[in-house]
Amino acid sequence: MTGCGRAPSFDILGSFFPAWLVCLVVAILLTVVSRALLCRYVEIAWPVLVYPSLTAIFAFALWLAIFS
Repeated sequence: MTGCGRAPSFDILGSFFPAWLVCLVVAILLTVVSRALLCRYVEIAWPVLVYPSLTAIFAFALWLAIFS
C-alpha cells in the first residue's frame, strides 16, 4: 500500500508542483548546458534523438537521486 501514497510535490510561490515536473525542468536546463558544452567539441549527428534522450536521462537520474 505504500505505492498508493501521495506523490512528492514542491511548494513554489504557494502552488504545489509535482516532483516529476521539477525534475523535468531541471533536466531541460541541464540538457541546454550540455548542448552548449557538446557543440564546442563534437558535432551531434542526430540532435532530434540525442537531446530528448539526454533530457530523459537527466530527469530519471534526478528522480532516482533525490526520491529513492
